Formats: sequence, C-alpha cells, structure tokens
Amino acid sequence: MIIFTDHAKDKLLKELSKLGITGRTVTEIIRNPDELLYDSLTNRFVAISWSRDIAVIHEKSNGDFIVITVIYSSELKDIVNRRRGSGRWI
Repeated sequence: MIIFTDHAKDKLLKELSKLGITGRTVTEIIRNPDELLYDSLTNRFVAISWSRDIAVIHEKSNGDFIVITVIYSSELKDIVNRRRGSGRWI
C-alpha cells in the first residue's frame, strides 16, 4: 500500500497538481522508478523519474510505502548530482 503524509498530500494538491502531477503519477514512479537511490542522512529512499523531472522521497514500513515528499525540478539532474557528490544520496 502507498500512504501519503499530510505534507505530501498538501504539496500534491497545492503545487504539483498544477503541473499535472497526481497521486497516480507518484505511485507509478515508486513502483517503477528510472533509478532508486538511498538517502544516507535520513534513511529514506529516493525514487527518480528522469523523464518527468520528479524525485519521490519515501520510506518503507511493514510492507507499505510512505511518501514523505515529492520534488519536481527542471534541474533535477543537478540536484541529484550534488547530493551524490556529497555522499548523501547513494
């Protein structure tokens, strides 16, 4: 099951829905990411969709995926490269 935190729900409704990003989009990215990274600082996972410029930050708990937040950026590659370079995202 995929569970959205209040923050993630809020962000989807107030910001990302204007860009056509929905809960279904996020679910698809979690289930079939282009790349899956690990955030060594927060112990969370980062599911990346390069074609959509989206990163979904999530946790796994008791077989469920808990969506913490969703990052949309036309500069996603730069963000990912910086965090990889610092050793944060591996």
